[in-house]
Amino acid sequence: MGDVEPQPRGTFEEGLAALAGDLTRLRIERGRPSYRDLEARAAGSLTGIRLPVATQSDVFNGKRLVRADTFMALVRILLSYDEYGRPAAVPSHAAPELAVWRRRWQDLAALQPPGHSRARAARGARAAGASGEAVREGAGERAAGPHGATGRRAPEPAREAPVYGAPGRIASPDGFHAPAGSAGPADRARTPWHPEPAAAVRDPAADPGADPAPTSAPDPGPGPRPAAAPPAGQAPYTLRHRLVGHLAPVRDLAFSPDGRLLASAGGDTVQLWDTTTGLGTITPFTATHPLAFTPEGRLLAADARDPSLLHRIDPATGRPDGPPLTGHASPVTGITCAPTGGMAATLELGGTVRLCDLSVGRHPVVVTHGGGTDPIGAVTFARDGRLLAAARSSRVWDLLGGGLAGLPRTVPAGHPDVIALSPDGLLLALGYRDGRTSVCEAAGGRGALTLRGRAGPVCALAFSPDGRLLATGSDDATVRLWDTATGLPVGPPLSDHRGRVEDIAFSPTGRLLATASSDETVMLYERSGTPRTTPLAAEALAVALRERQPVRLPPVKAGVALVRVAFSPDGRLVAATTSTGSVEVWDPVTRRALAAPAAKLAALPWCLAFSPDGTVLATAAADRTVYLRDPATGTRVRELPTDHRGPLKRLAFSPDGRLLATASADGTVELWDPATGTRSREPLGGHTNEVVGLAFAPDGRRLVTSGADGQVRWRDPGRPLLPEHVSLGHRGAVWSAVFSPDGTLLATAGADATVRVWDAGGGLPVGPPLTGHRSAVYDVAFSPDGRLLASAGEDGVVLLWHPATGRRAGGPLSGHDEAVNAVAFSPDGSLLVTAGRDGTLNRWVIGPL
Repeated sequence: MGDVEPQPRGTFEEGLAALAGDLTRLRIERGRPSYRDLEARAAGSLTGIRLPVATQSDVFNGKRLVRADTFMALVRILLSYDEYGRPAAVPSHAAPELAVWRRRWQDLAALQPPGHSRARAARGARAAGASGEAVREGAGERAAGPHGATGRRAPEPAREAPVYGAPGRIASPDGFHAPAGSAGPADRARTPWHPEPAAAVRDPAADPGADPAPTSAPDPGPGPRPAAAPPAGQAPYTLRHRLVGHLAPVRDLAFSPDGRLLASAGGDTVQLWDTTTGLGTITPFTATHPLAFTPEGRLLAADARDPSLLHRIDPATGRPDGPPLTGHASPVTGITCAPTGGMAATLELGGTVRLCDLSVGRHPVVVTHGGGTDPIGAVTFARDGRLLAAARSSRVWDLLGGGLAGLPRTVPAGHPDVIALSPDGLLLALGYRDGRTSVCEAAGGRGALTLRGRAGPVCALAFSPDGRLLATGSDDATVRLWDTATGLPVGPPLSDHRGRVEDIAFSPTGRLLATASSDETVMLYERSGTPRTTPLAAEALAVALRERQPVRLPPVKAGVALVRVAFSPDGRLVAATTSTGSVEVWDPVTRRALAAPAAKLAALPWCLAFSPDGTVLATAAADRTVYLRDPATGTRVRELPTDHRGPLKRLAFSPDGRLLATASADGTVELWDPATGTRSREPLGGHTNEVVGLAFAPDGRRLVTSGADGQVRWRDPGRPLLPEHVSLGHRGAVWSAVFSPDGTLLATAGADATVRVWDAGGGLPVGPPLTGHRSAVYDVAFSPDGRLLASAGEDGVVLLWHPATGRRAGGPLSGHDEAVNAVAFSPDGSLLVTAGRDGTLNRWVIGPL
């Protein structure tokens, strides 16, 4: 055992509890010999060591600090078993592996108050009926005790051997679920500790092979293990972020392998949250629970329209990465991924478990069929690769090993509503409608504990990664944490939700705890005492952004009215045209103006566009010529002398950069090849007044023009002379048009003080007009993720909208003294810039950081 170094100094009782926990860990790693096994092993070792059962019980339960020779004798006997529980040589007194244990005893002895052992013994029988205490489960009850109802010790039944492997362990067969590098039998000592339920609260009737309990009632000691709990009275986890954004109860949670992302599913929406800032992103793809991250970082989620389909979603885009996984006969209710990647197991509504090869996407293979009187309620890949499934009768199956991995000694009364297996597959937790939670060994159901608290029906269960904690969520909106070794509560309940707790998840390291609720929120907690990794100012900024409160940065003062604004595709430049005919270029971070020649050239104020690759900045002159320039230097690359008969009003590049559209006051649109400087087609007509809006769809298959005549005309760039549709709805000029990033929506800004959202598929309006401006709206822009729509107009304010619902996202953004002519989001979505007639370029931090 390699991680028993001295803990930081605390109280004596904390140190005693930690030492007892580490000894329990060592005992589990050495095959979990019983107290009688250890006593017999010591007596037959020819070393003179004597280990009475009562002494062992005191040590393993942290009741007292025994003498140094007795303590070291116990350690030596434990180390005389190999990792499979087979006897080996007893280490000598001078064995190197004993040094750390000897130092642990010495450090603890230095903290022991005078007379402490006698005081502990006097308290030995207290707190047996305290609220939240673990109580014995099964036929024995409290009156019988280890000696039976008559007070005489009952004959000890023969020990029942586990179905597979050594005592207390499940052997992993060679092949799939014990790959090289995994924590299989040979690597067991390297796996995280999973503490054993305390012997003092076991029911001997439920576990005939269990160690006999002491005759006196167990002392609950100072509380949970210090490694799993904060100081007394302090909650083990503190609220870090309240995540709001779902419009339906949140049913499922999943952390990414690195813990930087948290996925949550509510209704037909999946959101991805940055666990540092608490900022969330709605995936544009409609998906639902269950959720699971693969070891490679892909998110698995069920299709919201057909829950029997699974999608692999790229968290960077929120979109499916390849075709869906098919082959399920009913909705998928659970997913677990193999620790080595490439494989996932799914649980269907009827209890069928299937194995999916994620690398090739073949139909999943049925591992076990559902139905019957004992359906599967939980399935998980253990760290050693075993695929374990737990039934509602508490039976645990090794699905790939081909047999029963655990058969309960007693079946708890009633059927559980929720089931969970610990990450190492050693513990099973069952939650009941009456508020009980039962915890026992997965292999054999031994060491049963019943956790009782003042809570409603248990709705959610989750083990911490190291198995030391069990989190339970209930119908009374609380989350409780329990020590799995003692069955005692760890800290007060977490009561930040206002509705039923639907799901709980620990991050891979256990530093974070997330809870989901029917109140449509997610609470993200951090382990108490975790050092801050970000400055307070950054955290305050993150909270403001999460609450949809953009933060205004110091503005750029141009000194002259600004008309158009655009970011370069890499976000390193922001350019704006002015009413005096200049083009200004700034660094959006430092506000430093770039002294490029383009800034001194006369240009029409309405025309400004970056090419998709960022190598060209297009502007227009009064002589109706389009100039293509290097944005960094202002050097002229090419001139396009257009055939328009009026001033140019708008420029737009196609997504592939092969076309440049020019719109004019003469009511026409021309398409040019910017590489050759030639016009590709005849001018496009149809408008009866000047054309002031241009937009290419993200896939390049649609070109939309809007005009002062109130028309929104949809065209195919391949056949632009034949407009597909004309949309009418605005009363007056339509000053701007823009597609959403996914190409499904079009937003337009009108002189009638409204913003309209259109279905890009058919050109029909989506919902009623968006109202809030007091006068003409001049410009609209979608955020890169499509979650926000910004609008700006004559009234001098900027409004943010949720385009999917048409609802406002926060209050108006004020900061201009006159009309706001243009808005633009940075390519990463973190900044919004607004260009005003007052000569101010405002910068708003919009998130994420």
